[in-house]
Amino acid sequence: MNLRFGRLSLWFCIAGILLAGWPFIVRDDVAQQVAIFLFSGIMLYFIGVILSVVAIVKKEAGKAKFFGLFFILFMALISILGLLLLSFGIGEK
Repeated sequence: MNLRFGRLSLWFCIAGILLAGWPFIVRDDVAQQVAIFLFSGIMLYFIGVILSVVAIVKKEAGKAKFFGLFFILFMALISILGLLLLSFGIGEK
């Protein structure tokens, strides 16, 4: 059986993002254990990133292997943009 690390990393990253965001999507009384969901989601996501690096090193075909790495860059850019907007006082009353 040929194990495709790229596709596996894609599924782990998506599961990690959904699990980490779950407490912020549902009502507060449903997601009382925010830390457990958040920690589990982050761990799943990092497992996906590690599998993505393994897929890149093995030179697998396809573009699914780049999802985890591009999402890290995307979140970093969003964070920098948010901090830049805060520094200029945008959103302040």
